[in-house]
Amino acid sequence: MGLFSFLKREPRPSLEQLSYDVAYQILPGYVFGQLPALFDIVNASPESADPLFYQMACKAANVQPDRAAFAQYKWHRVAGLKGRTCLVLAYPEPVPVDLSGKSFVEVRESAGTWVLAPYFSAVVKDEASGKVDYFVLGQTSMGGGTALRRMDADWSNTNLGPGPAPSLDAVLTAIEPHLDAPSA
Repeated sequence: MGLFSFLKREPRPSLEQLSYDVAYQILPGYVFGQLPALFDIVNASPESADPLFYQMACKAANVQPDRAAFAQYKWHRVAGLKGRTCLVLAYPEPVPVDLSGKSFVEVRESAGTWVLAPYFSAVVKDEASGKVDYFVLGQTSMGGGTALRRMDADWSNTNLGPGPAPSLDAVLTAIEPHLDAPSA
């Protein structure tokens, strides 16, 4: 460690990386460990809840939140999805990623310069049974498509296959057939 090592700073994580951290590291802890608190936070003050998990990702990454990013996160409350209560977090529009046509070496060498960011996270609770489902619609690395993923309480992450275009209505339609299926 040199005399001026403290001046070196790690590069700031991209908005895509921070969104990824929310979808796959921070939000699942609330979904599967503090679900009543999550619903209370979103229902009590939606405007404050919108950027909250982004702020948590910034704190975990030890970076200051960018206030301009606050408005790019948006919670949606959805009722009546097969009789379930649903919260959907919309993330900022990510930078496009398309690795098609690249060799394995090119992909490996470019690792760390791109993130397959989420478009939406959906938390679905069946009030009658108490069952909770958590889905993420995110980018794919080839051709600009999307992939639908499901996480369970053990944080297992299952790829459910190609997803729809990234819109709220499309993601709700895409997750509906998976609601009665057993978790992975």
